[in-house]
Amino acid sequence: MKDQAAIDLLSDQELYELAQKLCNCPDDLIQEVALLLLEMPKEKWQQINEGGYLRFYVVRTMMTMATSKRSSFSKLYDLHNHKRVDHEREDYDWEKEDDIALLETLMEELHWYDKEVLKLWLEEGSYRKVGRKVDIPYKSIGNTVNKALEQLRDNYYAIHLERIIRERCRLPLD
Repeated sequence: MKDQAAIDLLSDQELYELAQKLCNCPDDLIQEVALLLLEMPKEKWQQINEGGYLRFYVVRTMMTMATSKRSSFSKLYDLHNHKRVDHEREDYDWEKEDDIALLETLMEELHWYDKEVLKLWLEEGSYRKVGRKVDIPYKSIGNTVNKALEQLRDNYYAIHLERIIRERCRLPLD
């Protein structure tokens, strides 16, 4: 039963597509999860299989392995080294890369305080966590983050709008 589940996992197209979205080594991710299933203790296997949540377990495990900075899979394949990018992939999104570079440039133009609070918020994930970390009221953190995001949004769209207008009027881009 366990062997068949691992084989089915290796040939599941939906799981392969998910693995492609999660990392640049989808085959290895799926094989790692299949190996995990095969090495799983019998009691745990029965609990997951009989409980009817095997697919949920597999998807959750794939996501954790690929997205957690602490997972051995993620470390082995250097998935969180954002400086190392596979530009040769067919589905590599060059437009997204340009947008990220533009946003990083726009972030550098923010006031130093706004920029640092925004970075902390991106790392911590909540106004309250940032507020506790830097001993500033979370409402103030929220106001600063919203102001910085609004400024980034306005500048980002202004640049894109200018590009579109220049392309349509055939004006050179600066």
